[in-house]
Order: sequence, then C-alpha cells, then structure tokens
Amino acid sequence: MKKIIGCLTLALLTSACGWQLRGTADISKNLSQVYIAADESKGALVSELKKSLIANNVKLLDDSKQANYILTIHQENQDKRTTGVGSDALSSAYELTLKADYEISTKNTVLPSKATAISVRNFNYTAASISSATQEEALLITEMRRDLIQQILRRLNAVVTHPPVASSSNPE
Repeated sequence: MKKIIGCLTLALLTSACGWQLRGTADISKNLSQVYIAADESKGALVSELKKSLIANNVKLLDDSKQANYILTIHQENQDKRTTGVGSDALSSAYELTLKADYEISTKNTVLPSKATAISVRNFNYTAASISSATQEEALLITEMRRDLIQQILRRLNAVVTHPPVASSSNPE
C-alpha cells in the first residue's frame, strides 16, 4: 500500500510542477495557422519544423497573405571544430554548432521579430571506430536540429502570446 501511495505522490508532484517530456512543444491556442517561408524549403530543419507544427494542430498555409504569422527561415549553418587533440596529434574531440537565422512577422505589426537559434554539442572521436563516431555525429546533428526547432517554436509562441508593438516616434 505504501508503494502505491508513493507512486501516486511522485506522479502528482511531477505533473503539478509543469514537467513535460523533452521535445514536446506547448503551442498557444491563438496559433492556429502559420505560413513558413525558407531559403531551403526542402531542408531537414524546415521539414521537421512543419511536422512539429502539424503535430501541434497548427495549419500550414500556402499563401502568406492569408496568414496572421509568417515564419521565415533564412539559413541554417553547421560548424565543426576540433576541441581536443590526443597524444598521437590527431583530433580526439569535436564541437558541433548548428545555427538557424529566422524571422517571425505578423499581419498586425510592421516590425519583424528576428532571432538566431543556436545549439552546441561536444563529442569524442576515436580513429579506431570511425563508423560509430560518424553515426554519433549524425545523431547529434539530428538532436541539435530538434533543439533548434524547440527554440523557434518557443519564440513563435512568445510572439503569439505577447505580440510586438510597433514603436511610434512621437517626441513629446
């Protein structure tokens, strides 16, 4: 009986504190439709972003004039640099950086909301297991792309719940 009460208490505490699974987005009910424009419209970032929006019941529009919110993905940059060198003078660790420049504009405001989403990961590299290191790098990039999508969705949600107001230049 004590185990059941303990499990129920733990479940209640984790649900009450706002804890949720990683990768889940909490999209505002005010965001029912969006138009996505991208320099690379068939890229992995845009495809995953569209899947995530559809999973959250957001309708993707084909015409930007009908949309209240326009999300423009300008570019995605990937960088890899050496962060560690072994005793054999070969790279033993790398740092991966994935960046996405994007812009959120609304029908009601003149000023777009520009931002950059950044994700950084480190991984160890051994020349003895090149294939596993390559697979680890690919998995990290996929994880980093999901992290970028979460950052973009949080920013989009913030713009929806607290829309930017165009500042007037009336000196008084």
